[in-house]
Amino acid sequence: MYRAKLYDPEAHSYRVRYAITTIMRNRIANEGAFRVCFEMLDEEEVIRAILFRGLRNPKLRRALERSHLVDLTHWLLRFPDLAEAYYASGSSTLDQ
Repeated sequence: MYRAKLYDPEAHSYRVRYAITTIMRNRIANEGAFRVCFEMLDEEEVIRAILFRGLRNPKLRRALERSHLVDLTHWLLRFPDLAEAYYASGSSTLDQ
């Protein structure tokens, strides 16, 4: 992926895709680029989009639950509406 695009204020969906790709791999190829996904002015929207996609994509959801790159519990505390959906659908690691 073209990393310079991460800094474009209009590239919200690109930052979401980059972050999801990194989370799915569960390893960081470029830590600075990954951090930028969550340091732009649309940080809240990026996290919300990732969480929402995790509700629809079981592989992404498992990756979020097992990832050492993000703190899923902290993210869900920021978005109670999505947290409710995560807990209601019977997550395995969130219940522990």
